[in-house]
Amino acid sequence: MLWTLIPTSIIAVLLLGRIAYAEITRQGSSRNIYSNAIETQNASGRSAAFAKLMHDAGQTCTRTSKSLFRGDIGPNAAWALRCEDSGDWLVLIASNGATRIANCGPLDKAGTPCWTRL
Repeated sequence: MLWTLIPTSIIAVLLLGRIAYAEITRQGSSRNIYSNAIETQNASGRSAAFAKLMHDAGQTCTRTSKSLFRGDIGPNAAWALRCEDSGDWLVLIASNGATRIANCGPLDKAGTPCWTRL
């Protein structure tokens, strides 16, 4: 019995150490690595990244003038954006990098304001 307990304990300690190290060195507010990659950029880099996401989703957004990391919804990161040429948007970034967007107008009317933290 002791011969299985020692290797299991060593593996557990190594795994906990790796998890602790990952948490200490993590940059950004989200559990989502794609969201953190955007968040850690400067304002112009963040604006360009969101403009690309919006373009890829078929919407117009040449530049963002405001952005807010709203929080995580499970593995998804929620952001609110203000595009200078198309208004306010909610962007969900999935843990695999896929995105979904929604216009904030209908969400605000439904009682789900875009510009509040989760």
